Amino acid sequence: MKCKTMKHGSIGLQCMMLAFIFAVCFTGCKDSKDETSAPYDPNQPVEVTDFTPKSGGGKKKMIIYGSNFGTDPSLVSVKVGGKDAIVISAKGTSIYCSTPESCFEGTVEVKVGEQVVILPEKYQYEPQLVVTDLCGDVDELGQGDIVETGPFDNCGKIDYPFWFSFDPQHTNILYLSQNDNERPLRILDLEKKMIYSKKLNDIKRATTITWTNDGDMVLATPQTGNSKNRNNIILKRGSSVDGLDFKESSWVALTRGNACNGSMVLPQTGELYFNYRAEGKVYRYNFEENGYNNNPEVPKGEGLDDLLAFSVPNQTVDFSMVPHPTGKYVYIIMHESHYILRSNYDDETKKLVTPYIVCGQSGQADYKDLVGINARINRPGQGVFVFNEEYKAANKADWYDFYFADRENHCIRVLTPDGVVSTFAGRGSASSTSYKWGKQNGEVRERARFNQPTALAYDEATKTFYVGDWGNHKIRKIAREQASDDLSIEASDDNQNQGNQ
Repeated sequence: MKCKTMKHGSIGLQCMMLAFIFAVCFTGCKDSKDETSAPYDPNQPVEVTDFTPKSGGGKKKMIIYGSNFGTDPSLVSVKVGGKDAIVISAKGTSIYCSTPESCFEGTVEVKVGEQVVILPEKYQYEPQLVVTDLCGDVDELGQGDIVETGPFDNCGKIDYPFWFSFDPQHTNILYLSQNDNERPLRILDLEKKMIYSKKLNDIKRATTITWTNDGDMVLATPQTGNSKNRNNIILKRGSSVDGLDFKESSWVALTRGNACNGSMVLPQTGELYFNYRAEGKVYRYNFEENGYNNNPEVPKGEGLDDLLAFSVPNQTVDFSMVPHPTGKYVYIIMHESHYILRSNYDDETKKLVTPYIVCGQSGQADYKDLVGINARINRPGQGVFVFNEEYKAANKADWYDFYFADRENHCIRVLTPDGVVSTFAGRGSASSTSYKWGKQNGEVRERARFNQPTALAYDEATKTFYVGDWGNHKIRKIAREQASDDLSIEASDDNQNQGNQ
């Protein structure tokens, strides 16, 4: 380096200072580089000083700080809560890894070569929403036996799940209708973990399940052929104390026709609303006043003008109805037209009014998480209203979100009262395959997959969703992870010890 002497003095000193600073910086960079790129030295101790983040769920990116980690990930292993984390890289003073799922216990253990270091501070595991299998068993080709009665872990395959409904008088009993099957009704005892099948004489198909105000079950049973076939039947409440009231009961015809595949009982009036698929019409019938099987025949809609509630825009399509818990409105799920309608309840007329679209567009099958008519869904299945505590705290007018199975998009979607559609569960494991269906369990969005989910139920008491996974012949469950009893006791002891210190 050449330094010129200027008229007013030499700048040699400045040049020397710059050279010194350069040398220091170079040496510091070199030392830093050496520290992060040095191989593991078995003759030196492995030290662990910290890790981040301190809390979270599974599949969380974690950085562990210390020294003498080396640069060969094959020499490094990390356990969190006794479970193996995925080590991504090692850079001398840091280890980059991914936390394992369900690592409730939280102890962080680092092993490099033969040296093991256990950190005094634990990772605070936060239980995640995960998808698991409840019941249903088939081979890789989707083949399996159908078990009439059996435990969840040996119940055979679940065929054509269409509609779930909890028994309003026995919260441990979940009913499942099956479409196109010799067993139109399955009964799940969630406490005993048993499943039963119920045959209904000449009824081979069942779609929606609804309940009278007295607790009797109404099944929509679309039939083909003779127009005198029953399109809604009622199963009268029995005297069973074990909650299986309808397991052995017979049924009575409620309405007649061959084009009804959706019905519901409106809580305020107790009237039955049922559809006439062929013409896109919805009729109401007060069977509490008029009795059972006393309505005009449905096939051509003749004589039903007085009972007509409203019509939907599309004709000759399957659709079903779900009333809001308050009864203020009803969502109408247009299964084959890819959108959802809303019909409000008129307090003066005591009737539902002409519906309007709240999300999706007729005939526009696609997958888009957007708002209202800009959102895209593909063959929506059953939906359920779920209470949202945040809405109540914010004093909003509507406290419920609407979760629904989006069958051909292989996921569960959410519709907010403001019309925002988002994806709640499914379509995870993006790197495993290019298609979006599957049967993977795990975290609801990053890992889990479904194959044509159709039926959906929600248990408010346990915060658990049940999914009828049509393509996988299974019933799946969505709930927060729970630690084993041993870990729960250990955590309780730890908290007590900390309180005594």
